[in-house]
Parts: sequence; structure tokens; C-alpha cells
Amino acid sequence: MRPLGEVSSRLARRAVAVAGTRAGVAIVFVVALAVWWLQALVIPLDGGRDLGTYLGAYVQLFQAHPIDLGYVLGRTPGATLVVGGLLDFAGGALAEPVVSLLYAASIAAFGARVALLTVVVLLAYPGYGILFHELSSDAVFAAAFAGWSLLVIRALRLPSTRAWALVGAGVGALVLVRPGNQVLLLLVLLPLLSHVRGRVRVTWAAAFLVPAIILIGGWAVHNGIRYDNYTIARGGNATVPFFRAFVTDKIVRPDNGPQSRELARAVQRDLISKEPYRSYGITLHDFFTEASPR
Repeated sequence: MRPLGEVSSRLARRAVAVAGTRAGVAIVFVVALAVWWLQALVIPLDGGRDLGTYLGAYVQLFQAHPIDLGYVLGRTPGATLVVGGLLDFAGGALAEPVVSLLYAASIAAFGARVALLTVVVLLAYPGYGILFHELSSDAVFAAAFAGWSLLVIRALRLPSTRAWALVGAGVGALVLVRPGNQVLLLLVLLPLLSHVRGRVRVTWAAAFLVPAIILIGGWAVHNGIRYDNYTIARGGNATVPFFRAFVTDKIVRPDNGPQSRELARAVQRDLISKEPYRSYGITLHDFFTEASPR
């Protein structure tokens, strides 16, 4: 009888050999799919972090005159369309199957020999599975980032203009899922530092930047044309100081200074003079002294 250590080592080598094949990737995908549905017995798909804001953005994205610009300008369309679309289409019946496929695909993306340990860790780590049992941008971003990572690896192994263009387009797509991914634009340094002729480096860098800028800039232009706000996403933690001053401390008053007077004029003109606030009888004094999140 062979020692247990020898058997384990042999199985590990065989697993590594299979992991780099198409069959290995398929096996990882099927196993990951089974793991997700097994987890679903205990953790069924539910609403995730800030689900309400994504649904608000999804509904108003298709309206000619959105009511709350905080939703449509506060969220980029990537996660909004996925999350809202899954719940809207077929009454949400496809939400669980689609999310389970995203989970399996995000893990199978690492199904190469060098990433076998990553696959094992992701399958065994409950936190990663839980991420895909909550509808929010987290699951969408995780799946998109895994797919984009494949594009980066292929561009590094077999660099070409097309490969770097796909990486750049991937960056643009990731920004439309989460605006903070704009930091990935710094990866333009990778083609610029490649060991090829200078002209080729510049071509690859341009191929990276152009699709990224088209996607990101296109969304900013969309927001500018529709909402007169040329931004990729507005809000986030930038609202926290004002929220504290306005809602918690209630120290914002029209006579505080020129910016406060401008705010008061905007509230009088564009908010409390219109429905439903006009029918509520809300005065400018009420707005500032009885401040609330709503």
C-alpha cells in the first residue's frame, strides 16, 4: 500500500495537469455551479447592498423625466442594468440561474494550472459564495473583473493591438459597473513598458485608451445631455459631510452664506413649489429646520 502522502501528491499533480485543459475548465465550472446551488439551500438569492438605489436607477433610466437624479447620476449603468434587468425580465425567474452562472464563470476564469489554488480557495471560501447570493454591484463586478483578468493575461502572453484594445474596452466596462475602476486606466503603462519598438508601444497604448475613453466618456456625455451634468457618477461618500450638517446637526440655513442662499433659491424654485411637496404645504423654513433624508 502506498503512503498517503505519495497518493496525495500524485492526485495533486494530476489535478494540476487537468486544470490547464479545456476539460479541466469545464470541470471547475460544473463544480462551481453545484457549489452555488448547494449554498442556495441555506442562502437563497436576496437583495444585496444598496439594491434599492440600483432599482431606482433602473426604473428612471428609461424615463423621459426622472424624478430623483441622485439615482441615475449616482449609479453607472453596468450593475444597474444587470440587477434591474434580472428582476424585471420574466418576473425575476431567471435571476438565480443567471447569478449562479456568473459565479461559476468567475471561478472557471481562474481554471489554469497556475491558478488552481485560487480556484480551490474561492470554492471553499464562504464569503465569495455569499457575494453571489446577494443582488448588487458586488457580484456583477466580481464576475466582470474575473473575465477582464483573462484579457489582461492574454495580452501579456500574446500582446497585440487587438489584445490591448480588448483590455481597454474591459476597463471601460468595469468603470460602467463601478466608477472607482477608473484607476485601472493607469495600466496603460503596461504596453508602454513592453520590450518592443517605441512605435508599437504607442500603438498598443492608444489601442488600450481609445475604447476605454469612448465607453467612459460616452456615459459622461449621456449624463450631460440628459441631466446637464457631465459626470461619470455623482455622490457616494462625498454626500456624507452635507448629510451630517443638514440632517443630523441641522445647521444649514439660507443665511449661512452665498452657497446656502443659492441652495435655498433652488429648493424654493425647483422643489417645494412643485408636486407633491406643494400639496404637503412644506415651507422653506420647514425644509431647513425639519431636515430629513427624504
